[in-house]
This record gives sequence, C-alpha cells and structure tokens, in this order.
Amino acid sequence: MKKSVLLFAALIISFITATSQPCLPNGITFSTQEMIDTFQANYPGCTEIEGNVTIQGAGITNLNGLNVMMSIGGKLEIRSNSSLTSLAGLEGLSSVGGNLFLFNNPLITSLTGLNSLTTIGGYLWIRTNESLTTLTGLESLTSIGDYLEIRSNNALIGLTGLESLTSIGGYLFILENISLTSLAGLNNLANLGGI
Repeated sequence: MKKSVLLFAALIISFITATSQPCLPNGITFSTQEMIDTFQANYPGCTEIEGNVTIQGAGITNLNGLNVMMSIGGKLEIRSNSSLTSLAGLEGLSSVGGNLFLFNNPLITSLTGLNSLTTIGGYLWIRTNESLTTLTGLESLTSIGDYLEIRSNNALIGLTGLESLTSIGGYLFILENISLTSLAGLNNLANLGGI
C-alpha cells in the first residue's frame, strides 16, 4: 500500500512538473503564424518563459496558440504586426518581468487579451497603434515597475482599462494621442515614482 501511495505521489508531481515549467531562458521570437500555432507542440508544458518574447510578423493573424503562457521573465514585444486584429490568446499571462512594448499594430482596437496581467516589471510602452481606441483589457494591471508611455495612438479616445493601476515606478508620458479627450482611468494612481 505504501509503495502505491508513493508511486501515485510521484506521478502527480511529475505531471505537475511536466505541465507547468519554466522554459526558454534565451527567449523566443515568433515571426510567423505557424510558429504560434505549433508552440504548444514544439514546447510542451512551457508556460513560464524565462527570457524575452517578441511577436513580429506581417502574416501573424492571431495569438491563440500562446494561450498556455502564464508569465514572461524578460520583456514582451508585440510590434509591426500588420494583420493582427486582437491580443486574444494571451489571457493566461499574469506577469511580464521586463518591459511590455506594443508598437505599430495597426488593426488592434483594444488590449483585450491581457485581462489577467497584473504586473509589469519594467516599462509599458504603447505607441503608434493606429486603430487602438481603448485600453480595455488592462483592468487587472496594478503596477508598472518603470515608466508608462502612451504615445501617437491617433484613435485612442480614453484610458478606460487602467482603473486598477495604483503604482508606476517611473514617469508617466501621455503624448500626441490626438483623439484623447479624457484621462479618466488613472483615478486610482497613488504612487508615481518619477515625481
């Protein structure tokens, strides 16, 4: 009986280890839709990426294959994706250890998909996303380790989505968002390190 219990416990521990583990200490760059679609098959059990993650490719249309990602130890860059319409697929991501860089994604209208993200260790840079109208999707974000820059998002009309943000370690820059009419959403910001 004792051997059976020990064997069962060993199987459970090995299953947990196999299904949730740190991986990719040197990071990964996704440049094609196929790389995203085959991520789980190529890296089984990879849920906590230790290095940097870059998502950049004209043919990338969705991030659904990344729905197992729970944390990124380094930075996350989502840039120059001319066919990407949504950040859906990143719903499991709760933390980014480094910077989060959202740049030149012309079809994204909101940040829905980042709904579980609570902390960013570095800065959050949201720049030149032509169709971005709202920051909805960041409702769980409570702290940014460095600065927050929101710049040149010409369709952005409000900061709804940042209501849970209470702490920014550095400066806050909101520049050249020509349609922005309100700063509502920053009402709970209590700590701004750059002041």
